Amino acid sequence: MRNRANLKTSVIIFIFFVSMACSIAGGNAIYVDDDATAGGNGESWKNAYKYLQDALAVATNGDEIFVGKGTYRPDEDSANPSGTGNRQATFQLKNGVALRGGYAGFGQPDPDARDPNTHETILSGDLLGNDGPNFANNAENSYHVVTGNGTNATTVLDGLTITAGNANGIGWENHGGGMGNSGGNLTVTNCAFIENSAEFGGGM
Repeated sequence: MRNRANLKTSVIIFIFFVSMACSIAGGNAIYVDDDATAGGNGESWKNAYKYLQDALAVATNGDEIFVGKGTYRPDEDSANPSGTGNRQATFQLKNGVALRGGYAGFGQPDPDARDPNTHETILSGDLLGNDGPNFANNAENSYHVVTGNGTNATTVLDGLTITAGNANGIGWENHGGGMGNSGGNLTVTNCAFIENSAEFGGGM
């Protein structure tokens, strides 16, 4: 009886760990491309979300968001296609979610072709699209293009260009123009932080 009980316990434990592994590895692929038609569900390049904020809103632990070449602003989503102009708008990252750029994307012969240099994926805080050289016209830019507060190493930012953040506000809003990151420990790889400004930490 004892052997049978031990066997039963072992089987239950095994099933538990297999279930845990499946739940961790069973995330969804979510596709985003600014060339896509608005109204997509993100399940393929053909039906990609047009706005990155819409993908982040539905992403959960284990998901990967694949982003095609183009420029994405944090104040734009399906409800606000022309943007809100809200300087506090930011791409808030989530634990367990990977955000990967550099894909050829929607309408290309091989949409999965990936080269962050050739297929540059830009997250931009230039809400009005009017920035000039040497930080000109950036007074209305987002305080933080991306925010990683409270994230851990399961949060991944990969193959993206983060630019045009302007953290010139008060308190938290004068730290980290490119990425605001208080207490976060995310994984950042193959990303470029370009022409971001702040009182403290232009890039991050």
